[in-house]
Amino acid sequence: MSTDRARDELHALTLPELTERLVRESLSAHQARLVFQGLHRYGCRDYAEIPGISLACRGILEKLPRPAELRVDSAHQASDGTVKLRILTQSGDAIESVIIPGPHRMTLCVSSQVGCAAGCTFCHTATMGLLRNLSAWEIVEQYRLAECYLKENGGRGTRALHISNIVFMGMGEPLHNEANVLQACRILGEPVGAGIPKRHLVISTAGVGNRIRPVWEENVASIALSLHATTDETRSRIVPLNKQWNLSALREILLEIPWRKREFIVIAYLLLNGVNDSRNDAARLAEWIRGIPVKVNLLEFNPFPGSAFQRTSLERREEFRGWLDEFGVFNTLRVSRGDDVLAACGQLAVGGRKNQKHPAAKARS
Repeated sequence: MSTDRARDELHALTLPELTERLVRESLSAHQARLVFQGLHRYGCRDYAEIPGISLACRGILEKLPRPAELRVDSAHQASDGTVKLRILTQSGDAIESVIIPGPHRMTLCVSSQVGCAAGCTFCHTATMGLLRNLSAWEIVEQYRLAECYLKENGGRGTRALHISNIVFMGMGEPLHNEANVLQACRILGEPVGAGIPKRHLVISTAGVGNRIRPVWEENVASIALSLHATTDETRSRIVPLNKQWNLSALREILLEIPWRKREFIVIAYLLLNGVNDSRNDAARLAEWIRGIPVKVNLLEFNPFPGSAFQRTSLERREEFRGWLDEFGVFNTLRVSRGDDVLAACGQLAVGGRKNQKHPAAKARS
């Protein structure tokens, strides 16, 4: 049983779990669906505001504690329309979520932990260390708060659209908080609630190799792997998880997965000037992905205070893409968004106490 369900938070339950809970209270499955819809489609955090439920249902809900909430502490809008939300938890920790508007979609980048223990040297979050995991409801709350922000600020630079895509690419290593991340995906993907399709829910990992297939088997989200290097020497230096699951081990894991029809894994590759952007790197990347259904996303490095890396030049980025094309690798370049307010990939961090780790993190080591 997850810590969320032990706490009995209704908005930490999937629709089947919520139905089972309310049926025990002599309510119907239909009433449970209305409650789930009120919590996750309409964002109600006052049971009295849930539309359509019966008087009996309302009476039972009124006996329960009001659903816990997070709150937005500040919002910073970048010149390109990207919005970084600084969110405070009930325990006083701060996390960050990012709303990224696009021509045909509205993406929300959510955090799964307060800080991160993965230690990637190009990522600002790594400077925090890991304070704790986020609960499933705290992850889902980031979606609700983003929806509220869009509704309230749609006329001021950010178009009033609903979130259509959610990526677990914010603070934290999602597969170090696997149970809560998967629970959040089940809740967010439920058609009765937010209804985010599986292909629009993306769990990104820096390479927790032994959990990739189990997460794939859950079939509640797509998977992205942050590769970022083509030799173990380089990858171990910039992605410490490589010391546990190196390039050969990760490739074998992906080759053994019986991928479903039209399914692929996103390979994220951050271009770092003079580190991993040579023609040989492009050739090795092409060889590494051979036989695996992938989509390669090239990323721009986003500097942060104290960072030791430099962004690969535009000319070299285009040259690297040309080499991949030559080697038969379809690729896209994801342009940085929100870097002028430190909202871009790898820039999220809040004041924290480095190396103070959550008990769950200690148990994993």
